[in-house]
Amino acid sequence: MKIALSAFAGLLAFASLVHGDVVARLQFTQKDLPVREKHPELSEIDQAAKSHGFDYASVTRRAAAGDPKALKQFFALARDVDGAAAESFSGMPTVVYHLAGDAKFAAFLRGQPLAFRMLVRNTIANDGNGPGGINYLREYFPETVKTLFRLEIVDWPSPDKRFAIRKVFSDEFNLKGSRVSRAELIEQPSGRVVCDLTRDDIGTGTDREGEVLWSPDSKRFATLSSDLPPQPGSMFSKPPPVPQKKQTAIYQLSGESCARVEISFNEVPGRAEDAELTDAVLGHDYIEPRRWSKPAVLILQKHEYYVKLKPEVLGNQTYNTVHSFDRLYEITVTITPDAKATAAWKLRRDR
Repeated sequence: MKIALSAFAGLLAFASLVHGDVVARLQFTQKDLPVREKHPELSEIDQAAKSHGFDYASVTRRAAAGDPKALKQFFALARDVDGAAAESFSGMPTVVYHLAGDAKFAAFLRGQPLAFRMLVRNTIANDGNGPGGINYLREYFPETVKTLFRLEIVDWPSPDKRFAIRKVFSDEFNLKGSRVSRAELIEQPSGRVVCDLTRDDIGTGTDREGEVLWSPDSKRFATLSSDLPPQPGSMFSKPPPVPQKKQTAIYQLSGESCARVEISFNEVPGRAEDAELTDAVLGHDYIEPRRWSKPAVLILQKHEYYVKLKPEVLGNQTYNTVHSFDRLYEITVTITPDAKATAAWKLRRDR
């Protein structure tokens, strides 16, 4: 598959086109889109697309024309591409949404779930060859910005549509510096606040929105929030960098009230006997809700990533080598009517 280079050359040169505080609008044509090669060997981006069940070149071209199905397929690739595929993909989102145009692109996004809209927003914001600046997007893609950059959102409705979650952010545009300033459960359509969730929401940065997983009977929900600070330098610095964190809080509704289910995920069974953890540095601690197996039974996953220095002898010399490892647990939480809970832990070794 051939990718036109003119698009990327234009992207890299956009800084010379400044008019005041805003860059001049980038211009693309069909020549900037990928073309399917006739030879049978597939590139990595072609293989990535094929694993999702579509042809990369043809879907990218339909996406650039504003086709909703193709736009969905194209941007979904952003979750999985890495290596050479990521290099081929980088810059192409900018080409696609420019050719699609603000009106078509925004109309498509308005019909998508919140999680997908955030995927698109973060892809655009991080597109290595794109203009990237919020002032550029506000100037030329105002409807898209209204859809992707919000100071307040109401989403995650309960299955019975009676409740939803409202979140307010400290800044709608500064993704890296933004955080959740208020989170609450509200009743629909009145907007009455049923429960303040703010103290359990650590949402920051590009993952500030988080996720909510409702039980099928609309009586319980689990909130996932993330604080994933960059970890520059060495994990062995003194002090070590702050671990990246994803946390889950569980709530239960009873009549007109809402109570937090009190349960701790810090006391891991068998932790004291786990000798490999001695002197290890924690890189991240992710606790994520996976599914409700029953209305009052929630399955979670806890993933911990560690690094440690281990001595290795080569000849007459002893060196410290970096050893990385993880722990993955499945946690089954059973909730009682009075918002109490028990947890059954299982260390996953079948990976």
